[in-house]
Amino acid sequence: TSLKNEGFSVFTAAVGNFVFVVHQQVDGGLGENEISQQQVDGGLVRMRSVNSRSMEDSVRMRSVNSRSMEDSVRMRSVNSRSMEDSLRMNRSMEDSLRMRSVNSRSMEDSVRMSQQLRSEDGRQNPPQADTSRTEALTDSTQYCHLFFTDIHAALRELTATVTEQRVDIRELTTTVTEQRVNIRALETRLRDAEKADEQQTFILEELNKKHDEISSLGEVTSSQVEELRKENRDREIAFSASLLQSGSGSIGPSTTDITLVYRNVFTNIGNAYNPVTGIFTAPLKGVYVFKFSVYAHGNKPNLASAHIIKNEQYVVMAHAQQSQGTLNSSKGVVLILEVGDVVFVRLWPSSRIEDNENNHNTFSGYMLFPLR
Repeated sequence: TSLKNEGFSVFTAAVGNFVFVVHQQVDGGLGENEISQQQVDGGLVRMRSVNSRSMEDSVRMRSVNSRSMEDSVRMRSVNSRSMEDSLRMNRSMEDSLRMRSVNSRSMEDSVRMSQQLRSEDGRQNPPQADTSRTEALTDSTQYCHLFFTDIHAALRELTATVTEQRVDIRELTTTVTEQRVNIRALETRLRDAEKADEQQTFILEELNKKHDEISSLGEVTSSQVEELRKENRDREIAFSASLLQSGSGSIGPSTTDITLVYRNVFTNIGNAYNPVTGIFTAPLKGVYVFKFSVYAHGNKPNLASAHIIKNEQYVVMAHAQQSQGTLNSSKGVVLILEVGDVVFVRLWPSSRIEDNENNHNTFSGYMLFPLR
């Protein structure tokens, strides 16, 4: 009331223009909001279809995971990437919805301001018949409230879906980690098994080598044993004989040496002893053992004396002499003989020996071992 008439009219005109502009902005905003609502609805439908497709893909991926552990890891990683992409899309949608909610709030504020201005204008001037605009504003306000209610419900659904997908991603991540640990453990076991197999293969090869060596040694040993047997057969040289072949009798005395012939042969392995000449001939070079004995009996003075001769060389002598009774003497010697050396027994001159079925006078010999 303190304003002048001119100022009041100018203020009223300004207010009227502002209300008109506000109405134009609200109407335009409502149109834009309707278009935005359609875009949001389409985006929600697309997002839900994308989410349903990603869920179907995750189900398919999980079915494929049961076939192969490595495929499971790859497919779940792909699934997690697709879920992350869907999360990014949801976040971008949330940001757009927040921006639209901010725009709608600004529109609500503009509507409130227009209502306040109208109420102040109604106080200053009587209200005119503008019911159509008031109803349009009321409808737009109700539509905005419904629109925001739908947006919040969609946001809650998207938040729940995103939360479920995050839980699934965490479970998949845990499963992938466990499977990686299992794969590493299996790889370690496989390496250990390969090392053990290599060691066993090496041991088996060594055993085969040793077996081959033993087999070759066995063959060599068998051949050597056979050769030794042959050599031993050749080296099996031994003989033993007594003086008389049968009955009883005596030899000597004589004025010269007499080579004794032992005709009663007990053993003659190797046939190195000749029972006709009484001479032993060495078939192999080696060490030989020889023994002989002399025996005599009578009532008059007796002399029994004989020598072992090697190649006309006197070696040892068995000697016995007394006035009467039994005479008995024996000797033995070890000789080294070359092939062809001869050994025999020679009776000393004026000596006499006798024998009977008891075989008192004997001559024996054998090879102790060969020489090379």
